[in-house]
Amino acid sequence: MTRTQRQRTDGMTGDYPADWPAIARRVKDAANWRCVRCDHPHDVEDHYVLTVHHLDMDKSNCADWNLAALCQRCHLTIQGKVDFTQQYMLEHSNWMKPYVEGFQAAMGLC
Repeated sequence: MTRTQRQRTDGMTGDYPADWPAIARRVKDAANWRCVRCDHPHDVEDHYVLTVHHLDMDKSNCADWNLAALCQRCHLTIQGKVDFTQQYMLEHSNWMKPYVEGFQAAMGLC
């Protein structure tokens, strides 16, 4: 299966920008190379590999509010479950609040 075919079946949209490696590194650096959800450091030997997740599933959207440094475990746990437009009965978890607030500010909702 080619990368383009995976894009069509995994729910992702858009394309990575040409400077994606630099963007991903900036996001990981800003998180001090720790998962923003579970706080585990990047540790390949212990199977905690830090990734950068596009919360809205659009690889071309590299707004700060949309990019979260997550270990692979957390990335796979929340993949496809974030919907910034959905109303929630409960308060967002602390790690998610800055991303929701960023989305709301970008959309003029606050």
